[in-house]
Amino acid sequence: MTRLELGSGQRPSPGYLTSDINAFDGIDFICSPEQIGLASGSLDEVLALGVMEHLTYAKFDLTLTNVFRMLRPGGFFLFDCPELLAWCEYYSMLERGEEVPFTREHILSTLFGWQRFDGDTHASGWSEATITKSLNRACFQKIEFGVDQMLSRGHMRRRFERPDDAHIYVCATK
Repeated sequence: MTRLELGSGQRPSPGYLTSDINAFDGIDFICSPEQIGLASGSLDEVLALGVMEHLTYAKFDLTLTNVFRMLRPGGFFLFDCPELLAWCEYYSMLERGEEVPFTREHILSTLFGWQRFDGDTHASGWSEATITKSLNRACFQKIEFGVDQMLSRGHMRRRFERPDDAHIYVCATK
C-alpha cells in the first residue's frame, strides 16, 4: 500500500510518504500539495490532518484535483478541517458573554491559524456543503463525513475525542 501524508510537519504519520511546504527533517516532497508530482494512479491513500484550511480556495481545489489524479481507482483521501460555522458561533457566544468550551485564543487560533511558523495561518473556511461542492468538482465518487472515517483507519488526534472541537472529517473515494 502506497500512502502520502500532506502537511506532515515535524511529526509525520508512520508508513506514509511525507510532504510539507517547510523543509523539516525527513520530508520527501517539499512543496505545496497541488505541486506533488507522483505518478497518476500511484497512491492508495492520501492523508491531510490539519492542512486543508491552510490552503487558499484556489489551492484547495487544485490540491483536490492533484490528489484525485495520484489516487488509484478506489483509493481514498482522508482530511479534516475546522467547521467554520461552529467556530464563528463560539466566537459570537464569547462576545455575548456566554460560556464556551474554549478560550478566546483557542477560538481565534482555530479560525486564523496558530501562527507558530511560516504557513501556520488559515486561508480558507469550510462547511460540509462547501467541501462537498469542491469534491464533486474534482470528480470524487463517494464522500463520507464523520470522525469514524479517521478512527476506523487507525488515525488518532486529540481533537477526535472532543466533540466540541468542531472539525469536519472527510473520506473521499476516487
